[in-house]
Parts: sequence; C-alpha cells; structure tokens
Amino acid sequence: MRQWKLLICLVTLALGAGLSAQPRVSTLGPYGGDVRSLAIHPDRPDRVFLGTADGQIFLSNNAGQEWKKLVPGLNRRNLVVDNLAFDPSDANTLYAATWELKSSSGWLFRTRDGGRSWEDISLGRHQRAIRAIAIAASNPEVIALGITDGVILSLDGGRTWERITRGYRSLYNVESLAFDPFDADTLYVGTWRLGWKTTDGGKKWKAIHKGMIFDSDMFSLVVDPLNPEILYSSACTGVYKSENRGSSWTKLKKGLPKQARRTRTLHLDPSDPKKVYAGTTVGLFTSDDGGQSWRQLFSDVVVNTVVVHPENGEIVLAGTDDAGVLRSDDGGLTFQASNSGFIHRQIPAIAADTRRAGVYYATVSADGRFGGFFISQDHGLHWESHNDGLGEAVSEIKQILPSNSNTSIFLATTQGLFTGSLGEQPWSLLEETDSLAILDVVFGGTQENKLFLATLEGIFQFDLTGQSLRQLMIPEYQGRVNTVLYDPVSRRLLAGTEMGLFTSDDGGQTWKSRIKGLPRSPVNVLTSSKTRLFCGTRVGLFFSEDGGKNWSQCEGVYPIDIAAVQANPFNPGQVVAADSVANHLFHSADGGIRWEIINLGTQRSTIASLTFGPLGELLAGTLSEGVYRIEQARSIPANDQ
Repeated sequence: MRQWKLLICLVTLALGAGLSAQPRVSTLGPYGGDVRSLAIHPDRPDRVFLGTADGQIFLSNNAGQEWKKLVPGLNRRNLVVDNLAFDPSDANTLYAATWELKSSSGWLFRTRDGGRSWEDISLGRHQRAIRAIAIAASNPEVIALGITDGVILSLDGGRTWERITRGYRSLYNVESLAFDPFDADTLYVGTWRLGWKTTDGGKKWKAIHKGMIFDSDMFSLVVDPLNPEILYSSACTGVYKSENRGSSWTKLKKGLPKQARRTRTLHLDPSDPKKVYAGTTVGLFTSDDGGQSWRQLFSDVVVNTVVVHPENGEIVLAGTDDAGVLRSDDGGLTFQASNSGFIHRQIPAIAADTRRAGVYYATVSADGRFGGFFISQDHGLHWESHNDGLGEAVSEIKQILPSNSNTSIFLATTQGLFTGSLGEQPWSLLEETDSLAILDVVFGGTQENKLFLATLEGIFQFDLTGQSLRQLMIPEYQGRVNTVLYDPVSRRLLAGTEMGLFTSDDGGQTWKSRIKGLPRSPVNVLTSSKTRLFCGTRVGLFFSEDGGKNWSQCEGVYPIDIAAVQANPFNPGQVVAADSVANHLFHSADGGIRWEIINLGTQRSTIASLTFGPLGELLAGTLSEGVYRIEQARSIPANDQ
C-alpha cells in the first residue's frame, strides 16, 4: 500500500509540467441519483443547498426546480456530505460536515459567501468522520460535532475544539445532535446505541432512552423550536416523542407500518412545528398532530433528508437514494422528480449509435429501478429509461453492444445476456445465458452471428443462429474473465483475466499465456483500432501491431491502473485511455504511439467508460457525475459546468 501511494504521488508530480490545455467538459446527464443532505437559506428561502456522497454541493435558486454544481465547491472527492447547517446569526455562513468513504477521517468546511468559496476548519487531533453537527441558536459561537470518538465542542465559532464525552464508554459513534433552542449548555446526543443529554456543556451526562427499544440507532434528533419540552427522535426501531426534555419517550405507531420503522430523518415544518415529516427506507410520511397519527406521502423510495419552504409550506423537498430530489408543490399530496442540473450517477457502460448521430446509450448502476438502461436521441440533452423486461438485472448492466447492421442491442449483465430493439420490443433474456454473470461481450466477426462473453466463470461463445452456448476452457486458468476481444484481421481471440492476457488462434480451442511484452498483471479492458490492439492493465497501457502476439508499453501513459480505452472508429488515429487512480485522460493522435495527458481538472469525476460518436465526439461515463462530453471546441449545445 505504501508503494502504491508513493507511485500515485510520483505520477502526480511528474504530470505537473506536462499536462495539455484543459478541454471543455460538459455534463450531459442522466440527471438524478443520491442526495445526502438539503439546507434552505434562512433569509432567501428559494436558495437550497444539496450535498452528495462524492464531496459535491449543488445550489438551487428557485426552491429546488433547477440545480447547479458549486465550483470549486469543497474541492475534494470521496466525501459524504451528510450535514449542511447554517449559522443562525449569519445567513451567508454555511457549514458542511463530512466523512470520508475510504477512511475513518472527516472534515468540516465553512463558507461565508453563500458557497462561492470554502475553508477547511481544522479539528486538530479530532479529525474524525463527522456524522452530525449542531449550532446553538441562543449562541452561534457554540458548535457541536458528532464524530466516531464522541462529541467535540467549540465555544469560539470553530477556532478551538474540545472532546466533551471522555470517560463515557457508550458515548461513541455519534449520529445526531440537537441543542435546546434557548440554552446552549443543553445538548442532546444520539448514538449508534441510544441517546444522552448534558445540561452543563458536557461536564456531566445522563442517558435518555427510557421507553426506547434497546440498541436503537438514533439517526436524528429534533427539538420543537417553540416548546423545548418536546423532542422527536428517529431510530432504526421507529419514531419516538418525548414531552419532558428526553426523560422518557413514547413510540409513535399510528399510521407508521412496521416496514417504516427504520426512519432516517425527521423534519418539523418551520411554520407549524406540529407538522412532522419522517423520511424512512420505505418512503415519506407526515403527521399533522405532532406525531399522534401519520399518513404516507410516497413509497418505495429511501428518504435521507427533508426540508419545507419556510414561507410556503406547500413546497416540500425530499432528498432520496437513487431518485434524486422529489418536490411537492401541494403540501405533499403529489411529488415529482426535480433533478434538472443535479446528477450523482455511476455510468459503467456507454455507447453511441454508429449509424445515427446524436443517439447515445448509457447504463446507470446502483440506483435500483431508477437506474438501468438510458437512451438519448438529442446528443445527450434529454434521456429516457428503457428497462422493460430487465427485471432484477436493471442495475447490473456491465456492457452495451449495439449492432452495426440493424437496431438490435445486447446488454451484458450479471443475470445473463439480454437483447432488444428500442421502440419495438422490451428486453428479453437469452435463456441459455440465464444467471450467467457477464462482464463483457463482443461480436465474433463482421457477420454478427456469434458472440464471445467474458464472465465470472470464464469465457463463453454464444451462437446467435442456433441459440447455443458453450464454454471455451482455458486449461491454465479457471475463473473471472474481465474483458474479451475478437480481432477480425488476425482472427485472434483475446481474454483479459486476473492473471493476465490469454490468446487463441482457433476460436478458443487452445490458448497461449506467454505473451511477449505484457506483464502478468490483471487486464481490465481490451480494444482495437484498425491497425493496433490495446490492452489496459493495472500497471499501464500496452499496444500490439501484430494482432496480439507482441506488445509494447504506450510511452507517455504512466504505469497506473487503466480503467477504460477507446479508439475512434471514424478516425483510427485517435485513441483515448483513462485511469482509475489519478483521474487522468490520455490521448493519442497517431494511433497510440505518442500520448499526451489531458487535464480534466480537480473537479471532475473518475472515468469508468469511454466511447466515440459518429461526429467524432468523445463521451465518458463517470463514477459519480453521469456522462461527460469532452471536446476542445464547442460543437453541440449542452448544459455546461
């Protein structure tokens, strides 16, 4: 691990002086995805801030109807922005409390100019994952943070911090915080195991979970701003209410089904605190009588955060997993997706129709029924999902293979191989491949009468004419095949595995493993231009000019994990590659001999897939920001960032 980190640092330093000019990058969609937090500006309630799970913050100036990403924003990736909190004394000051996906660390950021610039607030030795933030309304200099080690408190607006939960073994893994609205010394704390309270700024603590089911994760705590005797808490066991400052709790059940007990967030309508919203893992619920009875507003969506317009209670915004922002203009009677400009999408596969300009295909993973297969017929300006027939495979699409001769499309999924024709029929599973975990698929020749499949179980050949499937055994290797390529010029079949590259000259009957010039490293991707083959590995990019017999390392492409490679079929001299480590895009204009590094900037997501359109446009599927179009000069209108 140390050597790998050192390599990344050396590569980053080496690139500093050699990067080409930053190109124009447009974000095309499909819009939507995961929302982790929402916050409404206290003085300008049409301004709404949104936090994602990849360190990005979006802003809406029209109450959530349209969104725009803040640039540079926090200027960090892999941060979950679970909490956004305004300073009660300064509406232009907003805090973003975060935790890092790949470590136990967390950071606190602050903007004093409405999001145009952000500063990193040092937490000193308490730099841990931050799961909660609370600012005392009666004294905004008092700020509490919930971290994995307990609660840290600042009495001077974030300049210094002290851990106030030392000595309390159960006061760890803090998930929620709330100050008494009139007393900055009184703080309520929810942990991954029930709750606590202090009335003297943390000198003494008292457990407050009488009436709660033991071992409840307290996801949120809310104090009635008009009556501090009343508290609400949401937990993995349901919704609770206290009418005596937390001394005892009553579970709220009427109208809340058992399936809704895992309640992730609570929100009080600022114009009527008796109106309570509960965001659960099965939808959104509301109560008009302080939690005594509930009704469901929508179902089958995980709700992470809810806000209500303080001047117009009819406007309700719900931030969700997968579905993005859902907005109501009628007090919750109906909700519609409101994601224009907002995107937090993973695009593992992307393709362009080679016969129809401006027709793009993309797959969205990890978004359940809101993901799947998408098509755009207007250069990426608008996208429509087309998932009929995919069933459970909707979020497991690994590769898209459009036919070059008709309207058929094949989808490689972990549930088998699907085929369909857009606008004519739903997707259908090729039954012989049922439950086969397919990672890649290519045609076995220009006639398109057979397919080669790279799967978790090895490499297979599928005969489209006879609808038959057979496994092509590699004697030296049984296991996962990541990628497959058939070279029609040499008629050679190539299989990229976790143990390197294997080639066959007889359609998979026999295989060679000793490939000159290639390391025995896992192979991620294979592709070809008219004159060369390319092999992307975890230790760099290689090319072959003799159909895969001999390989050479691509000079100018650093020896790091290559995630995607694509040659332009309309201009074979143009080849691009992307890595998964330092987030660079490599470009060759001479068929892969010499390479330059295109600087996409620090604000861009990691690229997972690449393709070219028939107009020569370069498209990239990313890990968190949907589809990019990358170009040096403007050619097609789009929503730019």
